[in-house]
Amino acid sequence: MISSKRLDGWKFLLFIAPWLIGFTIFFLLPFGTAVFYAFTDARLPGSTEFNFVGVSNFSALMGDPIFGKSVTNTIYFVLLGVPIVTVGMLLIAMLLNLDVKGIALFRTFYYLPTLVPIVATVIIWRLVFNSEFGVLNGFLGLLGIGKVNWLGGAGMIKPVIILLQVWISGSGVLIFLAALKGVPSHLYEAALIDGASKIRRFFSITLPMISPSILFVLVIQTMYNFQMFTEAMLLSNGGPNYASYTYVFHIYKAAFTDLKYSMAMAQSIILFAMILAVTLFILKASNRFVYYEGEGRS
Repeated sequence: MISSKRLDGWKFLLFIAPWLIGFTIFFLLPFGTAVFYAFTDARLPGSTEFNFVGVSNFSALMGDPIFGKSVTNTIYFVLLGVPIVTVGMLLIAMLLNLDVKGIALFRTFYYLPTLVPIVATVIIWRLVFNSEFGVLNGFLGLLGIGKVNWLGGAGMIKPVIILLQVWISGSGVLIFLAALKGVPSHLYEAALIDGASKIRRFFSITLPMISPSILFVLVIQTMYNFQMFTEAMLLSNGGPNYASYTYVFHIYKAAFTDLKYSMAMAQSIILFAMILAVTLFILKASNRFVYYEGEGRS
């Protein structure tokens, strides 16, 4: 007879088998393949003609100025873009949380861009921010302001990309809006009786109560910005002067333009390590700013 404990164990394995199979096929095997090829000189995926070169690919990356530029740009988007987009999401969610007439319609309108494929959204933004015939420059012309080289200026392309992320941040806004709706109203009532101002109520009640949602959005946005590709490629093709040349763009170029598959795999391993390290740091630091009501921690 099989004991009930062992039977429960087999049931557990049976239920998670689809996930285990998918995790093995779509993550473990590709990851293992990437690690293998990172130490070879293979030029094409699946190539059987290659030599083991040790850490030569990693050493070559350290001396590549274009690789350094891609790392710098990606760090810029992570360190500056993530906080700006996260704060923007929260501010928009607070506006959409106001109890005014027709607010449901505004919520729907703001979420609609999220349903549009990112490629289509970027193409629309190219039309809006085009330096010669863009809608935005046309509007500025009506105000007597000269044309701005939005996509062709090295100092403007990064802010445009960050602004684009705020535009397509409907999912994050929805998460924050749900978190704001979940804050108990009696906390605000008690604070109001105590004479707390709106700013005091925001920092003492709203932020602590929605801090788990802030942590989630922060981690997701960090991962997204580390892997940014579509915006940089379609808006400015990584330019001007490599100003929007991101890390994943460099991987794409190495694999599909320069036919240096092993070099692309080496970069992928480094990217995985960077994302893992930053994510673990955020989760570790979250003990200082995330409040879980059930744990009773401040």
